[in-house]
Amino acid sequence: MSSAATATTKPTESVPAEKGAAQWPILVPYLVAIGAQFPMLYLYYRKITAQPHYQPVLIAVIAVVGIALMRWPFNRAKPFHQSLTSDILMIVGLGAAIFGTVFVEPWFCAFATMLMVTSLFARTLDKESLGSLWTGSLPLYVYLALPMGMDVSLITTLQRYSAVYTSRLLDLAGLGHHMDGTVINVPSLREYGIEEACSGVQSFFTLLLVAVVFIVLSRRIRAPQIGVSILSIMMAFVLLIAQLFPFATGVTSQVLLFASVGFALYAFLGFRAAALILSAVFWAVFMNTIRILTIPLAEYFFKLPLAEGIGHTILGYIALGAGIAMVLSTDQFLMFLFGPVEETSETGPFGRMLNRMWNSLSKTKDDDEDTTSSRRRRRSERVSISDSNQKFLWVAMGLMVLAGIWQIVDVQRSIARADKGVRFFDSDMTVEFEQNDLPERINDWKRDKYVMQNRTRGSDLGERSDMWQYRSPSGIKVVASLDQTFPGWHELTTCYKNTGWRMISRKVLTPSSIRSDSEDAASTDVTPEGDEWGLIEATFEKTTGERGYLLFSHFDSFGEGLDVPADWGTFTSLFTRAANRLSHRIRASLLRGEAYQFQIFMTSTDEVGPEIKSELRQKYLLIRDQVRQRFLEKLDTETE
Repeated sequence: MSSAATATTKPTESVPAEKGAAQWPILVPYLVAIGAQFPMLYLYYRKITAQPHYQPVLIAVIAVVGIALMRWPFNRAKPFHQSLTSDILMIVGLGAAIFGTVFVEPWFCAFATMLMVTSLFARTLDKESLGSLWTGSLPLYVYLALPMGMDVSLITTLQRYSAVYTSRLLDLAGLGHHMDGTVINVPSLREYGIEEACSGVQSFFTLLLVAVVFIVLSRRIRAPQIGVSILSIMMAFVLLIAQLFPFATGVTSQVLLFASVGFALYAFLGFRAAALILSAVFWAVFMNTIRILTIPLAEYFFKLPLAEGIGHTILGYIALGAGIAMVLSTDQFLMFLFGPVEETSETGPFGRMLNRMWNSLSKTKDDDEDTTSSRRRRRSERVSISDSNQKFLWVAMGLMVLAGIWQIVDVQRSIARADKGVRFFDSDMTVEFEQNDLPERINDWKRDKYVMQNRTRGSDLGERSDMWQYRSPSGIKVVASLDQTFPGWHELTTCYKNTGWRMISRKVLTPSSIRSDSEDAASTDVTPEGDEWGLIEATFEKTTGERGYLLFSHFDSFGEGLDVPADWGTFTSLFTRAANRLSHRIRASLLRGEAYQFQIFMTSTDEVGPEIKSELRQKYLLIRDQVRQRFLEKLDTETE
C-alpha cells in the first residue's frame, strides 16, 4: 500500500519542463515587441524625468515588476489563456507604436509599450484569484503624461490652489504678505515661489502611485457591469467635450475635467478604487498647502530656514509620508461610509434589491465567498491560447520590430546628443545669419543691436534665433527675429501666452489689405504686387499693464510663404501639430518640409495706436522680403 501510495503522489515532477515550454512562446514575442520600442522610450522617459513631478517613474516600474512576481503562476503548466481583451490591447498598442514611429512622437510609443504590458498581463493567470494580472500594469499609467499639455495645466492648477489656501492661512496666522501669481512675498522675510518652495506638487504623482499600487495589492478594483461601464464612459466623454464650450472656463472647466476623469475611472475600476485615486488629488493639495505654510511660519517664528537645504528635504519627506498615511486612511473611511450591508429577510423584496445594488458598488472581489468560488470555477475553465493566436502574436512582434528599426534610424542622433528634443529633420537645415544681413538703416529706422541665440533642437522657440533691434525716430523699439527651424506651421502666439502674455486679439493680414489701409502711396512698394503671402497680427497684455504687438509668418526652404491658418482653436492646433510631427521624409513629400519664422515684436506701456500699427505692418513686409531674399542667397551659396 505504501509503495502504491508513493507512486501516486509524484506525478507533478514533469510540470516545470511543461511549464517552461508553455511560457516562452508567449513571453518572447511580448518581450521583443516591448524592447523594440527602446529608442522612443529612451527619449520619452529622459524628457519627463527632467520634470520633478515625474522623477519617481522608476518606482512605478519596480512596482509593476514586483506585483507580477508576487502573482505570476510559476507552478502552472498553462499560465496563459485566450483573451479577446488582450488581443484588442495588442492591436491598439501596435497602432499606437506605428503612429508614434511615423510621427516621431515618443508619447505614443510609451503608450504602446504600456498597452503591450497590459495585454500580456490580461492573458496571464493570477495564481491566487485565477483571474488575469491586468491590474498589475496600472502603476505604469500614472507616469503617462497627459496629452496636449494637460499635465502641465493640472500641476499649475494644483500649485495655484496651494498658493491661494496658503495665503488664506497666513492671513489667519497674522503674517503680512501679498501674492503675485503663485509667488508669496513676505516683506519681512523673502519671496517664496510655490514651485521652488516645495518642488511644485511633486508629491501628487507619488501619492497617486501609492493609491494605485494599494488598490491593486488590496484588490479594491471591482468594475461595474458592462452596461454601466459603457454609460460611464459616454458620460466621461460628454463632460470632456463640454470643456470646449464657451461656458467652461476657470473653475467650471476644472470641475468638468475632474468629473470626466472620475467617470472614466469608475468605468474600469469601480467606485471604491476610483474614489481612492481621486482622493490623492485632495491630499496632494492639502499636504502641499501645509508644507508651504510651514516654511514661512518656521522662518518667522523659529528662525528655521526650511526653504532650502536639508531642512527643506526633511520637511518634504514628512509631508509626503503624512500624505501617504492620509490616502491609506481614506480607504478605511470609504469602507466605513460605503461598506457592504447584510441582507435580511425582514427588509422585503424592495429592500433586498437595494441591498444588492449597494453591495455591488461597495464590495471588493473577495467579499462574497459564493461569488468568488463561482468565479474561480469559471476561470479554471479558461481556454488555452490557440495556435492561430500565437501566430498573431509573432506577426505583431515582427511589425513592432520594424517600427523599432525605423525609430533607431530616425532618432539615433537624438540619442547621441545631450539635448532633450526629438530630431525632426534628417539634416541640419538652419541657415547662419549675421548682424549685417539686415541693413543698419531701413528707411527712417536705425538698428540698435543684434543678438543670436542657439537652443536645443526641438525647442518651442526654434533651434536658432537671429534678432535685430530697431528704433524709429519717434522712439519706438521693435525686435525683428528670424527663428529656425520648425516642422511646419508654428503658432507663435502660444509661445507668448506660455511666457505670461494674455492674447487680446489675433487676425490674418495680407499685403493687399496692408496696402489698402495705408495712406502713404509709397507703401505700395513694400512687397511685390501679387505676392499675397499672409501674416498674423496679434496683440497682448500683462497683468502689469504692459502691452505687446506681434506680427509673424513663415516661409519654407524654397522661400515660399506658408498658408496662414485663420483660426487657432483646439481642432486646428491638434491637426497642425499632428502634421508637424510627421516623420521628415513623409512630411517633406506630403506637406511642407522645414519652416522658417520671421517676426517683429514691440512692447509698450500704452495702447498701440492705429498709426503705429500701420507703420509696423509696412516695415514688417519690407524687412520680411529682405530676410527671405538674403536666405535664398545664402542657400544658393551653400549649394555651389
